[in-house]
Amino acid sequence: MIRKPAVAGMFYPSDGKILQELVSSLLSGSGRESDESITGIVSPHAGYVYSGAVAGAAFASAPDNVKNVIVIAPPHRYPVTDASVFDGEGYETPLGILPLQREITSRLLGAGLTFQPGAHRSEHSAEVQLPFIQVRWPDSSVAVILQGSVSADYSGQLAEIISEAVRGFNNTLVIASSDLSHYHSLAAAEKMDMKVIDAFVSGNPSNMEEALAEGAEACGIGPILTLMNYAVINKQTRFGEIMWETSAAASGDNSSVVGYFAGFCGGEAGK
Repeated sequence: MIRKPAVAGMFYPSDGKILQELVSSLLSGSGRESDESITGIVSPHAGYVYSGAVAGAAFASAPDNVKNVIVIAPPHRYPVTDASVFDGEGYETPLGILPLQREITSRLLGAGLTFQPGAHRSEHSAEVQLPFIQVRWPDSSVAVILQGSVSADYSGQLAEIISEAVRGFNNTLVIASSDLSHYHSLAAAEKMDMKVIDAFVSGNPSNMEEALAEGAEACGIGPILTLMNYAVINKQTRFGEIMWETSAAASGDNSSVVGYFAGFCGGEAGK
């Protein structure tokens, strides 16, 4: 089964040539250099006109030699029990077929995760990451997890499962898909989003839980917590901010904005 694109022509161009040129421009225009020590990134999932620059900065900062990509994304349209792993042949976008990482997917399913087909059918939060993956790493393959549970305990458990599933696979990148605050003024959004960013940069998942308890917002808080726990488990001690922006940069409307964040985790720079 090939999963067909659900939001091509809405969140990003449906024409392959135009999409290729746009993603290439967002990557090169970010001004970011690749960091070979990065093992995970946070990337937003809005329409490219709004969050494409931030996503481009996230992907441009990641290593050049990625072969295996794990996308952890939140479901918006379908209730997911714990987490759902896509089980098929791959994902189709206007750029072609992005193949499934079969072995890692099998390990995830073997660890007790399930495939809940309805969750993947129209979900955009993972799909919008795929063209960036295809342009950045044309020879890569992907495993996609939609994480329904946002509990800290489950995020820790999922991080353990992912860590075991990717064991032995070099050149692996984990992506947490998330936007930040929604529909606040620019000033309020900045205050809220900085709580999430500061908590992420601290590298301590407990600080992220505190930020959320204090009113910060992230629709992909489950994936972010899972990525943070994954980094801790694998002794990836370096966390950082790549870029922050809001929808106001594109819309010009400061009264009601959505926040977008690119972040990274990884080992010691240069190693």
